[in-house]
Amino acid sequence: MTNKKFKFEFKDESFGHSISFESDDSDDKILDTSIDNGVTTIYGNRKAFLVLAKTFAKLALGEYKAGFHFHLGKDFCEEDIIEVAFVD
Repeated sequence: MTNKKFKFEFKDESFGHSISFESDDSDDKILDTSIDNGVTTIYGNRKAFLVLAKTFAKLALGEYKAGFHFHLGKDFCEEDIIEVAFVD
């Protein structure tokens, strides 16, 4: 087993009621969802999941209030495929 470390510094944007996705400018991030029999599945490659991990770290460590939400689009580009809402 290999030990790995996730270190991430970010600017807390929660006071401005916004959140941004941290990633390189490459277009090789794959993200999509499907709903089958009431079960939502998120499909993604490593780069897409790293973007999500950073975004969720911001959400968990920031000062966001209940009701804050953001929208994810297919491959982080298109219209909404899923909404992520913060509850407190």
